[in-house]
Amino acid sequence: MNGWQEPKDGKRIYLITDNTRMDDLSECFQDGDVDRLFISYGESRTNLGIHFYRNHLYSSNYVGICRLKTSGGDSLYDSDGNELLLKVVPRFDVTVVELLNFIREDDEFDRYMAPQTISNRHQDKEIEEIDRNEIFYFFENEKPLKVDDKISAENSIITVTVFLTLLRLLCKRPLMGRMLKEEENLTGKVKGKIVVEKNIRTNTMRGRNDRFYCRYLHFTDNIVENQILKAALKKAKRFVVDYFRDYSMGNNNYARMISYCSNALRHISDIQCSGSSCAGLRFSGCYAYYRPVMEMAEMVLNDISIESGGKVNTTGYVVPYAISMEKLFEVYVRAYLKKHGISSYKEKADKCIRLKKFDSKTDIFQEEEGLLNPGKYIAGSIKPDLVLMNEETGETVVFDVKYKDYSNGSSRNDRLQLLAYSMMMNADNIGIILPTYAEAEIFDARRIHSMEERTVRYHQILLDMKKDNSLVADYIKENAFEKKNL
Repeated sequence: MNGWQEPKDGKRIYLITDNTRMDDLSECFQDGDVDRLFISYGESRTNLGIHFYRNHLYSSNYVGICRLKTSGGDSLYDSDGNELLLKVVPRFDVTVVELLNFIREDDEFDRYMAPQTISNRHQDKEIEEIDRNEIFYFFENEKPLKVDDKISAENSIITVTVFLTLLRLLCKRPLMGRMLKEEENLTGKVKGKIVVEKNIRTNTMRGRNDRFYCRYLHFTDNIVENQILKAALKKAKRFVVDYFRDYSMGNNNYARMISYCSNALRHISDIQCSGSSCAGLRFSGCYAYYRPVMEMAEMVLNDISIESGGKVNTTGYVVPYAISMEKLFEVYVRAYLKKHGISSYKEKADKCIRLKKFDSKTDIFQEEEGLLNPGKYIAGSIKPDLVLMNEETGETVVFDVKYKDYSNGSSRNDRLQLLAYSMMMNADNIGIILPTYAEAEIFDARRIHSMEERTVRYHQILLDMKKDNSLVADYIKENAFEKKNL
């Protein structure tokens, strides 16, 4: 039910679906606050990207919940002092959690959580900051919001997903360690220096001259930082098991990530802690990669509680967040195609239709860097959303995934983008995949006017996210690679 909800606990939520007009947003504003409201004119996530389109205020492709902010970063309130919040939900009959549940078995799941870099040299770059993730974004400097249980549970699985992904990347690298002072009563040897007072009291006065009470430095990774990560991992596992009843079934990325991290941290001591234990921890130098993981661990520890009886609950407090439905829909389509017969780039087969690696890019120019030429103005790389290769014939098909309503009219940018893909990838078949409210729909392929001798066809497909059938995948396998003179 779009619009302002009744105030509760000193907060008033404006509920809206993504990409929807927001004509009544200003109804609860105090006088003059409408002019102070931050409006996005680019890719800003502030206020979940609300913007003007054709002289009307619209929500964007971002879903999530946040405080409404002014251009100066101040929170907005209604005349009764209630804090004004904005919650955007998908306009399609599908939740973010349902989409996550669908893609959790995908073999590139961990790469979907990593940053989509511009440079071809850094296409496998790991996450250094939380805000480098292009699907999920957390307003980490904001105070947590008290929300109802449904919103809290959805936020928790998102938080756990990002945490497990980051933790798995961390566990592939050396664990942080430091030199700690150890004291031990050794037999027949001395290590470090003898603690005279304790040695006299413990050994000499008892006639044990064969023993020496020593203090020495010892390097260990069993430190509080890793103990906090293990505590957060255990909470995350309990929540995932409780949330996904089929946690251990199938090719499940949650189960694999938890198993991998648990094995890497198996020698770390178990402690009881909360998110406040992360306060004051600092990470720099060669261990700077700990910082984003620890920030997510703090969210997990604060958000998930386990009662004495073993029941898992969420605290009801969430860190404001934004989710790019555009990016989430893109990876959903990739997972859908693999599930219905399109091979992953990892699979080895001579006769198959295979997807190229996620985040794979093609440089515009073949020349090496450093050459002086005017082409530097358009230098860089392109990254089609879906590049499919027929391993038997060598033919390439390129699809772009758009989280848009195609009935709103044609898009010049999308048009030029697809034509560039066709030229650079030598693709005789190109197309766009869009989401739909109704049944999946496949339009008749159209021949593109070109002075080239080859025939290039355009395919437009509407994919229904609620019904998991193979209709679209079957069409691509049977028709998108077939060359016809239309």
